[in-house]
Amino acid sequence: MRSWNSLVKIVPLEVRCVVNFNNIKTIAKKEFMDNLRNKWIIVLTLIFILLTLAMSFVQGGGGMSSADITVIGILAIASMLVPIIAIMLGYNTITGEAESGSLLVVLSNPIDRFEVLIGKFVGLGSVLSTSIVLGFGLAGIVIMAEDSSSAVGYGIFMVLTILLGLIYLSLSMCFSALLKRSVASLGAGIGLFFWGMIIGTILMGVYLATTPGSSLESMMTNMPDWIITVMVLISPADMYQTSAMLGFDMTSLGASGISFSIPGHITLARLMIVYAVWIIVPLVIGFYSLKKRDI
Repeated sequence: MRSWNSLVKIVPLEVRCVVNFNNIKTIAKKEFMDNLRNKWIIVLTLIFILLTLAMSFVQGGGGMSSADITVIGILAIASMLVPIIAIMLGYNTITGEAESGSLLVVLSNPIDRFEVLIGKFVGLGSVLSTSIVLGFGLAGIVIMAEDSSSAVGYGIFMVLTILLGLIYLSLSMCFSALLKRSVASLGAGIGLFFWGMIIGTILMGVYLATTPGSSLESMMTNMPDWIITVMVLISPADMYQTSAMLGFDMTSLGASGISFSIPGHITLARLMIVYAVWIIVPLVIGFYSLKKRDI
């Protein structure tokens, strides 16, 4: 495996003149080690292990259920838990350090604000990713000992969970750079989280109110494709649950009186583009906000 310095050497010179990768590495390492000392990684790993094994045991009726059944069972919980953790990790990254004065000390060194933002994102993203890989991975080993037929789908599920966390980490860091106070950035992150949770209900209400002859019962058993498409595009939680189903080659689901089929134009490859947009755009906005911010 190439060392960090070797990787830096292959980056074009004009890029290296703008971005100092060693600065990014240093900040990322500091964020990672700070959270390791604060036992964040250990706590999150244990949460993910216990959540997965408990759900698998419950779904299996006293024994471990298969990976696909386990994942479907924990999707709703993971789509709430992971974003909340990511928001808590990211909301204080800029505003908190600006309020305490430590950000001014950091920027007094020869380091660019872009490097600060990306370094923090990489470091905190590594914390979240490590916890998810260890937690869901160790639990997955136990589950796969009984049935390894869904190993690929389970691996895709872990990657998608990391991407979901990175989305909300990016959003929370964007708010932290955009807003002046920590409490405001925390409130904005939590507000966006709840918006993602209820947008589907809002869309269904709009459909029922504007479509003559429609009923809640009929919509629950035959949800219109446009509602599913819009939910997937504007709600990271719905996109996460949909893409996890596609990871197990599931295109329809029926439970608790609700059934729906994923439209054919929604594919896992296309959703990867949407994931990338959700991660990159807030970071770009956060950078320009931080660049203009008076520290």
